[in-house]
Amino acid sequence: MPSRIRQYALLLFASIFVIVELSSAGQKAAAAVKEGDDGQFITWSFEGTPMGLYLPDQTAGEPLPIVMFLHGCHNDPVIQYHWIITALNEIEPCAVFLPTAPETENTPYSCADWGGTYDSQLRPQMINALAELDRLIELHGFDTKRQYIYGESMGGEGVFRLIMDFPERFAGAVSAAGYTLDTGAAQMTKTPLWIAVGTDDLDVVGSSRAIYNSIVNAGGSAVEYTEYQGLGHVAGIEQARGEPQILQWLLSQNRSTAIIKKTVCRDNSFGTAPRFSFIDGSLRIFSSFPAGTIISLFNLNGQLLLETDKQCGALKLPAGASGRTIVWKASNAMHTVTGSTSLHNSH
Repeated sequence: MPSRIRQYALLLFASIFVIVELSSAGQKAAAAVKEGDDGQFITWSFEGTPMGLYLPDQTAGEPLPIVMFLHGCHNDPVIQYHWIITALNEIEPCAVFLPTAPETENTPYSCADWGGTYDSQLRPQMINALAELDRLIELHGFDTKRQYIYGESMGGEGVFRLIMDFPERFAGAVSAAGYTLDTGAAQMTKTPLWIAVGTDDLDVVGSSRAIYNSIVNAGGSAVEYTEYQGLGHVAGIEQARGEPQILQWLLSQNRSTAIIKKTVCRDNSFGTAPRFSFIDGSLRIFSSFPAGTIISLFNLNGQLLLETDKQCGALKLPAGASGRTIVWKASNAMHTVTGSTSLHNSH
């Protein structure tokens, strides 16, 4: 998006710290993350790009929520005292995953770009971030019902893309000054979303208003929208950082199941539930759904495993799926029905 180059470039000079005053009334015991604290900050490289994970000190108890933060253009977030680590952990103990995107090659400007709704498919850097998020959840036992995403600028564009492609995975999302096409609103209704933007952020505010209205018109009841009067791109991002109610709202969201919006169809015209048979690594599907029905399979983290319009036949599942329980969804223009099945060999 060349017309937004200047605004994104300004983020190079924007501070990635913010001083916030968050009320602790009614919240779990927590404290600001500052130098000398005992929380762990782990760094590593994945596919040549830096990654970071903050783990607060925690006694045995409930699994930690995890927030994935998508940075803006030129912002390298792999630092222990990042503003969002501090702000989240002043509310409650929270793990924070900080992936990075490499600079996009062969473009008229140098920028770390996560991609967005204007792309035909997910960019490799976003796929890498999701793969690492899945690995971290499995490794550390994070709460799969409390996975969140927060993105700024280019990262906000990535947030829109993720909740369009994975509408039933994240418990909540925040997009601060993220551009988007007015598309995918029906999918976005399924994830609680907060959009924040400055009224003088001329390349972004129009798209923010459009997608907000489209989500509401599509039946979305869990979308929040804030405009900051007279603020441009960078100032709007920084204002959102200092709004404690945004992060408090985010952490209050909880996805009770991997798929929260289930429209269970009782109409016999939609056919009976599909039957699955798992044999020697291949999944065999037998169903009687109408033509045009899409069958989607997810793991219990809400990650899409595969999608097909086959009514019958054998499909190859990703490695590691054997022996696990999966969630299936069958949908067409009229109906949606969901269920679950276990992938154990049938013989």
